[in-house]
Amino acid sequence: MASPDEDEYPLARPVRTPLWSENYALALADRQSGLTFLLSIGTWHGDTSIWREKLSIVLPSGKRLVARNYGRGTQGAVVSAALARYEIVTPQQRIHFTFNGPVWEYDFAHLMEKGMTGGLGRMLSTDIAFDAVSPLWDMHGDHARDETGIMGALHTEQIGRCSGSLVYDGEEILLTDAYACRDHSRGPRDMAPYKNHAWINGLLDNGVSFHLYAAHLIGREDLALSKAVVGRDGVFEPAEIRTVSFIASPADHGLTHRVLLKSESGELDVAITRAFGSIVTGVLPPFEAQAGMIPGERHITIFDEGVILDSGGVSGIGFCERGAAPTF
Repeated sequence: MASPDEDEYPLARPVRTPLWSENYALALADRQSGLTFLLSIGTWHGDTSIWREKLSIVLPSGKRLVARNYGRGTQGAVVSAALARYEIVTPQQRIHFTFNGPVWEYDFAHLMEKGMTGGLGRMLSTDIAFDAVSPLWDMHGDHARDETGIMGALHTEQIGRCSGSLVYDGEEILLTDAYACRDHSRGPRDMAPYKNHAWINGLLDNGVSFHLYAAHLIGREDLALSKAVVGRDGVFEPAEIRTVSFIASPADHGLTHRVLLKSESGELDVAITRAFGSIVTGVLPPFEAQAGMIPGERHITIFDEGVILDSGGVSGIGFCERGAAPTF
């Protein structure tokens, strides 16, 4: 059995199991500038020796930058398809991310109506370091249930801070101490029964953090996936999800909502008072994601956004992802 440090690294050999996937994600929300960022690098469902990278960025100006590439660049501590490089510098502590290459610029309305349609590419260069501020959370601990089969047998995630820079079309944006969460999943992933999900994490200014993942399956009323923890002083307490909101249509992105978690230490009541930098992603089964809606195709729609938090007068920041199957 691999150690937590060893499980940080991608598997060295392709896996031929049907619907198998290994995926790394880095989500970032900068409260100061309003920039949001979502990176996903994972194996391609058609051939797991091929990795695909998907990058979506919302600049402080509101411009959306997107890229999607495929390749076989993953090796050792470096996860990469083609132009992105996600390097595990120190397991459970430090990640270094770079991207150097063309991206495509859209406004949000275009992505909502037409999706990613191509056009003139422009150069983006990033140099971003992620440093952990809390321990790694293993979502598949024994404290709650996961009957979905859609998240993989391994799922770990971690809250941290990001610093560095982005240079787009000759203009530089500096990041200092931006909120971030990274995750790593591995295993079979069957999206066919998926109905909706919520992945929300955050860090309050008093040092209290939380992670939650909840999902429904088609034809089932109760939660098939319900996992959460509350972090205090570097220790996670298993938590019950008492309140969480799901989206019902694309119009629900950016809405305020509430999270209520119950752990051994009591209740953590967190209001999402504002969302910013919404990123829209369309997903086709078995697991093919691209920026924006996918006109003419029945697809899962997912929104990722930075969120401003309030818990009994204590402010904070986090990242919220909510998606739904094509029922609308």
